[in-house]
Amino acid sequence: FLADFPAITTEQWMAKITEDLKGADFNKKLVWRTPEGFNVMPFYRQENLEGLQTTESAPGQFPFVRGVKESNVWRVRQNINVKQLGAADANKKALDILTKGVDSLGFKLSAEELSASYIATLLKGIDAEKVELNFKVCMHKTAELVDLLCEFFKSNGFDAAKVQGSINVDPIKRMLRKGRKYSAAEVSEFIATAAKAGEKLPKFRTVGVNPKVFCNAGVYATQELGYALAWGNQYMEMLTEAGIDAKTAGKAIKFNMGIGGNYFMEIA
Repeated sequence: FLADFPAITTEQWMAKITEDLKGADFNKKLVWRTPEGFNVMPFYRQENLEGLQTTESAPGQFPFVRGVKESNVWRVRQNINVKQLGAADANKKALDILTKGVDSLGFKLSAEELSASYIATLLKGIDAEKVELNFKVCMHKTAELVDLLCEFFKSNGFDAAKVQGSINVDPIKRMLRKGRKYSAAEVSEFIATAAKAGEKLPKFRTVGVNPKVFCNAGVYATQELGYALAWGNQYMEMLTEAGIDAKTAGKAIKFNMGIGGNYFMEIA
């Protein structure tokens, strides 16, 4: 198809654009500067790829400039407020959306109702080894929730080592969102307890880093990334100082980033 058209050089493109601009400034008229400080040109050519590392590396391989995943398979998640619906109705909703393409569930649990029967009702009929299970509950209840999940998986024939998911324990987010005042020692205790409890579920991440609260407050993608790295670093320091080895601490942390209208930049 392309053989039917003559090759056009970059100089020819620029000459035509300059003509059409009729004296207007190219950079002011057509070059878009993003809030993150990048200049986006109105068109790109093959020569713009020269020297870019992304063309020489594969996904899932060092230096990971194309991501840490080898495949391009992404989960589709929907959150369910179990506190509002109740365990039985939340289960019905979960089973329904699992037939419509969802393969990751997020449950906001009631701390007051947390029990073995509560978890059993909520997860009834859900294949825990095929669906990602994510939970949010009062931070004081983290260890209890892990024990209840382990008990449920065992009694229903699921291998706890194969079940994937998370428990979003993030005291810093609670301080930002709710104005709660925790000391450094209290923050450390919350996340250390979560990380240690999470060792019973090897494919669960129990400590959350949620810079999406800044995204929702209007920060740029680069600013959110900066906060995320500082936040994660703070938790890593606290966990290792609490006696948890770095590998276990790293595996316990899950980053939850915000996505808005500028999603190409945010994904990058």
